Amino acid sequence: MIVQEIFTVTGNTDVTDDVIFCRRLEFVGPDAQLVVKPKSGAPLGAQRLLKIVANVIDMTLAGGSGEITYNLDGDYFPKYELPLGDLGLDPETQANTGADGTPNFNQGPLPPADTASPSFSLLLDPLHWVGPYPKAANGGNGASGGRGGKGLTGANGPVVEIWTTEIDGKLNLDLKGQQGGIGGKGGNGQFGGDAQMGSTAVPGTDTTWLGVPTLTCNQGPGLGGDGGMGGTAGCGGDGGDGGNGGTVKVFYTSGVVLANIIPSLTKGSGGQPGSPGNPGKGGKSGPAGANLPPCLPALVSQDGPGGDQCRPATGDNNKGGVSQVGSDGQDGQYYTYPVKSIPQVPGLF
Repeated sequence: MIVQEIFTVTGNTDVTDDVIFCRRLEFVGPDAQLVVKPKSGAPLGAQRLLKIVANVIDMTLAGGSGEITYNLDGDYFPKYELPLGDLGLDPETQANTGADGTPNFNQGPLPPADTASPSFSLLLDPLHWVGPYPKAANGGNGASGGRGGKGLTGANGPVVEIWTTEIDGKLNLDLKGQQGGIGGKGGNGQFGGDAQMGSTAVPGTDTTWLGVPTLTCNQGPGLGGDGGMGGTAGCGGDGGDGGNGGTVKVFYTSGVVLANIIPSLTKGSGGQPGSPGNPGKGGKSGPAGANLPPCLPALVSQDGPGGDQCRPATGDNNKGGVSQVGSDGQDGQYYTYPVKSIPQVPGLF
C-alpha cells in the first residue's frame, strides 16, 4: 500500500502497488497519466487491481484533465508489441504476433531452394542421371508448409476502484481491452524434385529374307520421369482474441460530479489472421532418352504441378484450414456507489 499526503502524477507515473491512500491525488503538467502495472510477484496474466482512496482528485494543474490507464510490460513473453518498440501503452497497442508456421521451406534464390528427394541432376549426380527403361524415376513431391501460430490474446483492462469526496477537472479512464495479435505467417511449401532422364535407345542389326543387312530398333528411348509436385502453402495462423475492457467502481460522497469521470472500457478487437506461405514450385520433367535411328523418339514427360495455395484440409497435421479473425473481447463494466464517507487510516496524516 502506498500512503502519502499528496500523490503527484507527472508524465507517465507507474504504479506497481495495488492501493494508493492519500489526501490529494494531483495530476500535474501535460499528458499526466497514472499507469497501472503488474504488482511484483503477481502471477502472469492475473487480473490487476488498483484501489485509490483520495479525498480530492485534482486535474487543474494538468490543463483540466488527467488519465488513468495501464501497461502490463513483462506480463507476457516474448514481448514484441505493435507498434514496435512499445511506443504506446497497452490499450493503444496490439498483442504479440503468432509464431511463423513450421516447416517453412526456403524458396531461394540464395541459399538454394529446399527441394524434395529424390531430385536428379546431371551436374550434381551424373551417375544416377539416366534412369531405367521404359520410364525413368519421377522427382519427389514437395512437403507442405506449416500453419502459422495463433496470435496472442490481448491483455484485459484492470479493475480500478476509486473512493473520493471531490473531483476537480476531467478524469479519463483508458482501460480498453488490448487488440489481439496477428496470426503467424504460414510456412512455404517445398519445391518438387526434378526427374531422371530416360534411357538411351538401343539400335541393332538384322537381315532381310534376302539376306541383306538392315538396322533395327532393339529398344526405343526411355521416357523421362515426371517432375515432383510442389508442396502446399501453409495457411496463416488465426488472429488472437481481443482483451476484455476493464472494470471501474466509483465510491463517492455527496457533491462529487460523476460527469467528470470519463470511462473508456471498450473491448479489444480480435487480431487479423496471418498471411499464408507460398506454394512450392513443381519439379522439372526428365528429358527423353537419346534417340538413335531407326528408333522413334520417345514421348515428352510432364513437369510437376506447383503446390496448392492454402486450402481447407483435415488430418494434415494442422497445415490446412481457413484462417480466422480472433474473437473480440467483452466490454468492461462501470459501477457507481454513493457513500456517506470514504475509508480513513487514523494517525497516518
